[in-house]
Amino acid sequence: MFDRHREFPCAQIVVAVCAFLLFSANAMAQSGGFVDSATSAGLRPGISAGQSQTFLPERGPFRFPSPYDTTGIRLTNGGDCGGADCVMPVGYSYWSNINNHAGSDTMLVFLGLERRKGGVGPTLFSVNKITGETQNRGPIFGADSPYSWSTGEGWYFSATRPSTIYLNDDSRMLRYDVLSKQLETVFDAASQYGANRYIWQMHSSTDDRVHSATLRDRGSYEMLGCVAYREDSRQWTFVAKRGDFDECQIDKSGRYLVIKENLDGKNGEDNRIVDLQTGVEHVLLDENGAAGHSDVGYGYMVAEDNFNSQPGAVRVWKFDHDLRGGHPSADPAQGTLVYQLSSWSSGLGHVAHGNSRGGVAVEQQMACASNASRQSLPRVNEIVCFRLDGSLNALIVAPNMTDLAASGGGSEDYSKMPKGNLDPTGEYFIWTANAGSGRLDAYIVRVPVERLGMSPVASTPPPATSEPAPSPAPAPSPSPAPSPTPTPAPTTTGELIRWVNAVNVSATGGTLQKTGGCSGCADAGAASEQQVLSGDGGMQFTAADATSLRFIGLTAGTASHNPSEIQFALRLQGGVAEVRESGGYRSEVRFAAGDIMGIYVMGGAIHYAKNGTVFYSSTAPAGYPLRVDTSLYDANAIINDAMIVRAASRETSAGMAAPSSQAPATGVRTAVRKRKRRA
Repeated sequence: MFDRHREFPCAQIVVAVCAFLLFSANAMAQSGGFVDSATSAGLRPGISAGQSQTFLPERGPFRFPSPYDTTGIRLTNGGDCGGADCVMPVGYSYWSNINNHAGSDTMLVFLGLERRKGGVGPTLFSVNKITGETQNRGPIFGADSPYSWSTGEGWYFSATRPSTIYLNDDSRMLRYDVLSKQLETVFDAASQYGANRYIWQMHSSTDDRVHSATLRDRGSYEMLGCVAYREDSRQWTFVAKRGDFDECQIDKSGRYLVIKENLDGKNGEDNRIVDLQTGVEHVLLDENGAAGHSDVGYGYMVAEDNFNSQPGAVRVWKFDHDLRGGHPSADPAQGTLVYQLSSWSSGLGHVAHGNSRGGVAVEQQMACASNASRQSLPRVNEIVCFRLDGSLNALIVAPNMTDLAASGGGSEDYSKMPKGNLDPTGEYFIWTANAGSGRLDAYIVRVPVERLGMSPVASTPPPATSEPAPSPAPAPSPSPAPSPTPTPAPTTTGELIRWVNAVNVSATGGTLQKTGGCSGCADAGAASEQQVLSGDGGMQFTAADATSLRFIGLTAGTASHNPSEIQFALRLQGGVAEVRESGGYRSEVRFAAGDIMGIYVMGGAIHYAKNGTVFYSSTAPAGYPLRVDTSLYDANAIINDAMIVRAASRETSAGMAAPSSQAPATGVRTAVRKRKRRA
């Protein structure tokens, strides 16, 4: 019996049964694949539609034919779409469709099955890594949910929460558990930047603490820049665009923002690398190696360089090193060439590095690439992985089974492209392909990483409470002024503020407290009736608590209670008082409950002080008249004993409204700022 069965090739038995046996026998062992040089011009024949049908099952595991011999998994079939072509392309190389399944027998996958084309919307699949059993587990959202009409593009699995995906809903970043069906809001950009804003192209650090997104205008759809949000401290950073903006992405550590935009109007996209911890920004121009298609790791990016002397060049850029690329004085070790093609007839395609590991040298890691061409070109129509050490060793994993001339996937080549991504373990690569047919389907291949001298990640998922990356500081102003020379400040007197235009607050004397609206929303505030009309003066208050989020400041414009419209403001939360000018971060100081905080006009300049000591002096001109405006976020957030102040020597000046009840104000002295930042 045994010898008799050996006489027949696998394709002549029941394909699904044979594939299952092959998978089960090697479930715990990575196999197949072969290493070739990135400079090789070796070419393997493509897989025809007829050939693919000899080894592809309806669903589940199979083996790619020689010379690949790797294990594949077919996720979808015609029955998932009622026979139609409803499977949406895997979104992009840096949005993970596979969960972090380390330490589990089961891998979860989500795909978009377009409802308008016979699908049921975003759908959950599972693969048992031991048996190979593959299941369509049904729609992620019910048919009555608006999210069921989404394609799922831009959604991705959390790197630390195995059953959680991130998705965007207008201005909100949402987190959704695909098993428990629990939905929560991570942040709402409209609460910080206005109701006419929404987000696009989200990304998250591996520890799920820092998130980034493109901020857009609701009316014009204009891309305004990049927003980053640190979830554990509820800290916002906005980096406005400077040129033709494309996208931005937070790196895996949560420290660096990679912004792609054409800054100089020449060639193609340039890169801005913003260090959220130090505020330093570096620019890498396109002609010096700036990334086109790319993905990020912990403090570095793996990027296509289309100005390189080699075709399809991929280079590694470390963010804490010189980033000037082709500049004559640049670090020659920067921008290591790690992969290339052998022909200029095709580009690289898409780079995937979802398997980046913290605490592991970049030279000990790998990335993968996928593309498709109508021409027969070396490695262009295959799934290829490569080391990031400059050895130019490439692992040939599988044919991508993409036929750009076939109808499956639509009429545009871009939708048919295999824009696959790597799972967090680095063991599995997912993509969509039409296999020469009239429909796209989704496939996974197991990557034999040991062929590159590597091993998959540890079998235990990274804990959600892992050691955090350094707390990022919001991007600074482009050109902060030098520290001011210490000068004596005038003695001041003041009067308690009389509050007007109150919304969702109670006002008693100079004290203001949020009593209504939404906790965490910018829907409460009031303004001062009094104004600073000219000369020296300002405002001060007592920080009654060190915890709640609130803004208070001086503005020459309309008192709208919108924090981004207060010209000279203090943002207080969690023991940190940040200087915010028209929403932009300038500096910060620690404070405690009971500290007296102030914003003063002296000699026509704005100064920010704590307990009578200036910690930041603004370079922005002060206009008149100035009034106090506030924005209170958290429930019961409070501002105590707020008052308008003026220099005692000008007590009867026409620049101040006559006091109704006076109280002494602290004297102010100037001190050198604790830190300097630059963009």
